[in-house]
Amino acid sequence: MDEERLLDGIVSGPDDAEYHLDLGGLDGAHAAESVRQMLERNRFRPSRTILVTVGDPAPGGAGSLFQPIGRQLLDARRTGAVAAMKPITSDHGPGYWIRTVGKNDAQTTD
Repeated sequence: MDEERLLDGIVSGPDDAEYHLDLGGLDGAHAAESVRQMLERNRFRPSRTILVTVGDPAPGGAGSLFQPIGRQLLDARRTGAVAAMKPITSDHGPGYWIRTVGKNDAQTTD
């Protein structure tokens, strides 16, 4: 197995997601609430792919959103709101590529 190709599939992600949620510049509470609202809205829509980017760590040691948002998305995967996810690095910065479960009979409105 080609280890470089496997590693690339884990740490770099598709930029072909249907939507992009940019959390850069938000504090932890606002970022978590944005993710919660996005997941709630997507429960009633067809399954879709979303690029969730967290921005660079804040200067001054405030930390990165990467780990707390990752935990939130993992919890959503465990509860069935997220069908698939993986960490990514892209031109948009670090984050996650996710595919929501959605609702099979939902009508697309956007």
